[in-house]
Amino acid sequence: MPSYQEEQFPLPTPARLVRELHLKRPPWWMLSLLVVVVVGTWIPLVLIYRARGTTSRQPRVHFFMDMDKQAKFATQSAHPWFKDGRAMRGPIEGTLARGHLQHDPHFFDGFTKDANSGAIKFVTTMPTQVTVDERLLRRGQQRYEIYCTVCHGATGVGDGPVNQRALELKEPKWVPATNLMTQEIRDRADGQIFQAIRDGVRNMPSYGSQIDPNDRWAIVAYLRELQRQSPVSVTATQQGKTPQASPQEATP
Repeated sequence: MPSYQEEQFPLPTPARLVRELHLKRPPWWMLSLLVVVVVGTWIPLVLIYRARGTTSRQPRVHFFMDMDKQAKFATQSAHPWFKDGRAMRGPIEGTLARGHLQHDPHFFDGFTKDANSGAIKFVTTMPTQVTVDERLLRRGQQRYEIYCTVCHGATGVGDGPVNQRALELKEPKWVPATNLMTQEIRDRADGQIFQAIRDGVRNMPSYGSQIDPNDRWAIVAYLRELQRQSPVSVTATQQGKTPQASPQEATP
């Protein structure tokens, strides 16, 4: 027996809706069209699934080009306008990239050159662009630990792991890393150490492409601070010992 609530507010069941709204069964063509439309919506999904699982030599479909295709000559391509047939052109002679005008030999080279004789004189002071403060020393320590510690050691006495391993293996072509705490290195000009970092010395490679001028001066400043805090190392010759016949030590 239906409740009072059901009599006042009958539930909208499908059978009651059909009876009260006098709905009739739709014709067969309408049902067929509905089936076709529903199945047709599956076609894009099937095509997407197929495209993701197959390979093709055709370029992918681009709805938004995002400058992927441009009217330009690709790298190493030919160009009919020039005698050498190359599309890639070198920079015009005498041009410099923005920010790469190295007009200050003190800052960029670590030495000055006499205009008449061509003699080189290493600078003994920091450039005016460099301020030796706590921030610069921290930066120099960071760069030193990355590039220099592996050979010269954390304390600069030449006991880095690469140097120690090479000596263990008795590598015939290995030049022992320089002890940076000796009086000889302390007496060298700041510019000479800077130039050695940039160009390398004997077996020591050049770090000019890896360490920019600011960081090279930061390393020099940190090395000077490290020398001030460390005792002077005594060489084998100064101790009265006969040094072993070995290649000349590499400077930093």
